[in-house]
Amino acid sequence: MRRILSILLLNILSVGTFCLNCQAQEDNNADNNHCICFKATGGKDAWDNQANYTLNSALETGRTYTLTLKAKASTACDMAFWPVDTKSSNRDQWNNSADVQYLDNFKITTSWATYTWKFTASFPLDRLDFEFGKLNGSIYIDDVKLSDDEYGVDVVQNGDFEADNTDGWSTVTSYRGTTYSRVNSDGSSTTEEPKAPEIPDTWDFAEQGDKNFHIYLCFGQSNMEGNAAVEAIDKQNVPERFQMLPAVDFSSTKKMGVWCTAIPPLCRPGTGLTPADYFGRTLVEKLPEDIKVGVINVAVGGAKIELFMEEFKDAYIAGEQPWFKNYCAQYNNDPLGRLIEMGKIAQKSGTIKGILLHQGESNNGAADWCGKVAEVYKRICYKLGLDPDKTPLLAGETLYKNQGGDCSLHNQAALPNLKKAVPNSYVISAKGIPGNGKDPWHFSAEGYRMFGKRYAEQMLKLLPEATGIEEVKTVEAGNKNTLYFNLQGQRVNKPKKGEIYIVNNKKVIK
Repeated sequence: MRRILSILLLNILSVGTFCLNCQAQEDNNADNNHCICFKATGGKDAWDNQANYTLNSALETGRTYTLTLKAKASTACDMAFWPVDTKSSNRDQWNNSADVQYLDNFKITTSWATYTWKFTASFPLDRLDFEFGKLNGSIYIDDVKLSDDEYGVDVVQNGDFEADNTDGWSTVTSYRGTTYSRVNSDGSSTTEEPKAPEIPDTWDFAEQGDKNFHIYLCFGQSNMEGNAAVEAIDKQNVPERFQMLPAVDFSSTKKMGVWCTAIPPLCRPGTGLTPADYFGRTLVEKLPEDIKVGVINVAVGGAKIELFMEEFKDAYIAGEQPWFKNYCAQYNNDPLGRLIEMGKIAQKSGTIKGILLHQGESNNGAADWCGKVAEVYKRICYKLGLDPDKTPLLAGETLYKNQGGDCSLHNQAALPNLKKAVPNSYVISAKGIPGNGKDPWHFSAEGYRMFGKRYAEQMLKLLPEATGIEEVKTVEAGNKNTLYFNLQGQRVNKPKKGEIYIVNNKKVIK
């Protein structure tokens, strides 16, 4: 949540009606047996990761309160307490309440300690927000108590987390996907940790369908889901050779598991334009006319890569917001399972040629991202009987900072290492691709068209058997003695840089 006035207000904490008094006291043990754990991916601002508690009734303006809690973190971090009036009509440009009290922050250590805030409510505060946006790890909270100084009545329900629930608690997910769960006070899970499925090193490859029907599996988060509004041009002249296999029911004529023309949206009803749209269109434009292209798109906005891993998905979904749970429910709370299910249907009529991924904003720059992507990729190949040597993974970069992006760290810290984890992988550049101008994570409609074409251009280099390509070269300048033909066999007098052509004995010049 954006806090536009935070810097100004933090400078006036010691005056006015805040009456702030903060202190921390070391206490190496949490009370009883349980606490709440928030897992966060480090951001750049305090509000990027939050723990939120909604009160049953708002605090009384002008009354003095004391809040105490115990906390520790997997690595030392700052945590601030910013209670907010969520029902205020005073909203900022992010449509968040601007009636926030920016109380002091503490340095949370790796040992349990008690922290105390005393303050006078300046607004009818109805939610307690704890900000730890730069933490890349876990923070544990226990024994949360909030009472007014006159009567001393604690208004936090189950603040010691001994009841088997986390009622009232939530988190800001946005693009980072902060998760939370009730755990033991030592940090261990209250339930048995699910184990990752065992995948053998080798497996039998599946018999697939028509070799001239090329199928691509697409998955990820909001940019693969499709964020930009579909424009009229995107629904016009969609080639019948470009097909989609819906992973959910759209309508009576666009049913889950039934091939249809790939008219957007491709992911779910209500989603937008995605790189898969112009990936498919570009392929059918460049490939011979006897080749069809089909896509299957399973994506969830805001999803971390863990959503596509069996051992993490259930706890992840359980700790998310209702809108996120609703998206996942459309895939029966198993997005990867739905992708595999549709992949098996698709293999009856065509051949899976590759996998497209766009995900990373919610794991921005995470050191373990490549390894987890490799696990998901291996599981897909195993469950569908695909040959990894013949099934490339194409992964797109995130929006660059000079185009308005906020997660370009992923392009420097994570994606360059993907080749080591998945040898048959290729990173698709997002350089120069415009953002939507509205938020720092998503591309514009034109950006998705550009991105899709870049995915396709990379895939075309990997399909020599489909194009008759024998050799790939770079054209410096046209040669008057050379005859150029496009991939449909039509004569081209003036080849353009960036296009693919057949030259003489089917040698392709790019």
